[in-house]
Amino acid sequence: MFVPIAAKESDILAHNYLVWWGAQLFALAVLIFLFLRWKPAFLGGKTVGQTLGDALDARNAQIKDQLEAAERSRQEAARIREQSQRDIEQARTEAAQIVERAHSTSAAIRQEIETRAQDEAKRVVAQAADEIDFERRQAEQALRRRAADIVVDAAGQIVQRNLDPQTDQRLIAQSLQQMGDGQ
Repeated sequence: MFVPIAAKESDILAHNYLVWWGAQLFALAVLIFLFLRWKPAFLGGKTVGQTLGDALDARNAQIKDQLEAAERSRQEAARIREQSQRDIEQARTEAAQIVERAHSTSAAIRQEIETRAQDEAKRVVAQAADEIDFERRQAEQALRRRAADIVVDAAGQIVQRNLDPQTDQRLIAQSLQQMGDGQ
C-alpha cells in the first residue's frame, strides 16, 4: 500500500509565505520595469513614469491657471463691487441734489405764485376802488343835474305864480347857494 507522507503544517506555511513574497517582488519588478523602461507606442514613445509625470505637470499647470483665473476673478469682483459702491454713493448724492433743487424750485414757484396773487389782488382792489370812485362821481354829477333840473322847474313854477321879479331873484339865489353848500 501506498501511504503518502504527511507534510508538516509549518513547512506548508513557510512555503506559501515564500511564494507570496516572491509574487510581490516579481510584481514590483514588473511595475518598475514598466514605469522606468517600457515605452509603448500609445504613450507617444514615453515611459509610464514620464507619461504620469507629464500628466501630473499638466494637471498642476491647469490648477495653477485656474487659481490665477480665480484670483483675477476675485480682484475683478472686488473692483466691480467698489465701483458699484461708488456709483451707488454718487447716485444717492445726485438724488439728494435733485430733491434739494426740487424743494428750492417749488419754494421759488410758490413764492412767485403768492407774489402774483398779491399783485393781482392789489390790482383788482385798485380797479374796484377806481370803479367805485368813478361811479360815485357819476352819481354825484347825476344828482347835481337832477337837483339843477328841480331848481329850474321850481323857479319856473314860482315865476309863473308870482311874476314878481324881486322875489324870484331872491329864491333863485337861495337855491343856488344851497346847491353850492351841498357840494
